[in-house]
Amino acid sequence: MQFETVAYQEKDGILHVKLNRPEKRNAINAQVISDVTRCFAEVATLPSVQVVLLSGEGKCFSAGTDLTSFQAGGSQAEVRRFVRRFQGMFNEIELLEKAVIAVIHGYCYGGALELALACDMRICSEEALFNIPEVDMGIVPDGGGSQRLPRVIGLGRAKELILTAKTINAEKAERWGLVNEVVKLQELEATGIAWAKEVMRNGLTSVGLAKRNIDLSMNMSISDGLENAGFAQSLCFSDPSFLKRIEQRFLDKVKNKKP
Repeated sequence: MQFETVAYQEKDGILHVKLNRPEKRNAINAQVISDVTRCFAEVATLPSVQVVLLSGEGKCFSAGTDLTSFQAGGSQAEVRRFVRRFQGMFNEIELLEKAVIAVIHGYCYGGALELALACDMRICSEEALFNIPEVDMGIVPDGGGSQRLPRVIGLGRAKELILTAKTINAEKAERWGLVNEVVKLQELEATGIAWAKEVMRNGLTSVGLAKRNIDLSMNMSISDGLENAGFAQSLCFSDPSFLKRIEQRFLDKVKNKKP
């Protein structure tokens, strides 16, 4: 399967997905939306894929939405149809029952930050910059920034970032909880792979269900979230891989037990 604006490679259970418009700083246009959506709906769901790393080719992760590729003045209905397709890209990532790690360098602006927010974890290099500048252009964040950002960094910080349209550096992004870790640029890819392997040591089914339980519980009462966790647990216990893991743990314990 080939995509115009996305490159991907599967290696050792890790699917490396790269935004591939380096000449446009990986700006997100209609083709990127289509390619990323299809890649996560079709390629990332393959049984051989256990974790996805999402990054950008060239000098940055992404400079955000390519506004030059969209014509202003469309009808309100046309804008809403486009926004639903735009939102669908982020939803496809969030709904994937596998861990998705954003590996960020350089610019991560606007729609690109919303893309990273749809991922489960975010690692960035020391020179990375983040903003969500929509209000400065007279529009609003419509790809999940107003919904996912407060859940990640809290309501006050999210309002600060969105309503001022300010740019923050990697150090502040880590301090605010926007990214999980900051590393040197030359260590970025290796760190992403190491994180992916750490996830892969766990049960694939349990990772996917734990991810969905966390996401769904954000919109539930505690009691409903616990009930949902119970359903997820019943699925884990009925998964043949669970018994195999428990049996292997027991064998390893016996093997390593000192005389």
